[in-house]
Amino acid sequence: MRRSYILVAIALAGLAAVWGFSLAPRWTRRVARNDVFSAHYVGTQTNADPQTNIVPVHDALSTYERTVVVKDATDWPRSLVLEDKYSARNIETGMVDFEFITTEKIDPETGAWAEGPYKGEIVLFPRNVQRHDYTMRSSYIPGLPLKFTGVRDIGGLETYLFSYKGPIEYAAAFVGTPETPGIKLLPGQDIRCADDNFYYRIWVEPRTGSQVQVEEGCLSGDYVYDKATGNKVFEVDRWNGVSAGSNLSSSITEIYSARRTYLLALYLPVILVMGSLGVLVVGGLRRNTPAIA
Repeated sequence: MRRSYILVAIALAGLAAVWGFSLAPRWTRRVARNDVFSAHYVGTQTNADPQTNIVPVHDALSTYERTVVVKDATDWPRSLVLEDKYSARNIETGMVDFEFITTEKIDPETGAWAEGPYKGEIVLFPRNVQRHDYTMRSSYIPGLPLKFTGVRDIGGLETYLFSYKGPIEYAAAFVGTPETPGIKLLPGQDIRCADDNFYYRIWVEPRTGSQVQVEEGCLSGDYVYDKATGNKVFEVDRWNGVSAGSNLSSSITEIYSARRTYLLALYLPVILVMGSLGVLVVGGLRRNTPAIA
């Protein structure tokens, strides 16, 4: 009975080992084998008239949705295949005005491409985001350099802001889906944001790597260009999206919860080991203390 403290210490150490090597990775890895990531925000998506190829003056209000799900986890934890769906739906008509669906093979530890020429470029920000630039190749974004711009407070959360403004070529995003017809290009044509005015800003919670807020768009309009001459051929659309209102509040609440889970999973084994050592020390001191007659 006097050495029962040793059994308690062993139990705590064993629990720390089980948690650290078996359970914790489910929450500390950037992407688990059954994860689902989603973002909802508002903006505009104004497509060119199919008869005139001219974008109307008045913008069409839209809701934006991006959903990322694990499509293939057979190689987990070495890699995962994600299905990444991005769409803009007209608020008035309910029709999908833009949709892009792609797959991405990532390292679940880092959230970056796992292999091939894009290895290391991020699809999702990693855990413990650093204050340096990242190259993002994610959804329709074709490998853009995101510059670390600073630290911002959003709803009590400390976030890191990364941003890009400049040229973008994203014809691959207009291939079409069953919901949208896409844009048919001739050889030697591409699709770009006019005047190199594409912008993308993302605020990230640094411990978890979770997206808190995003602003993106091409308000100067996307055009089909002739590659050889650099001339505009016809208009495609004008668009922008931003996280705001209830969508932003809901995102902040979810990230607070995710951060608590991540920190608990990360530090609980250390706490259990310290508890085990504490039990041994206290139990040893009591055992060596002579009883008072």
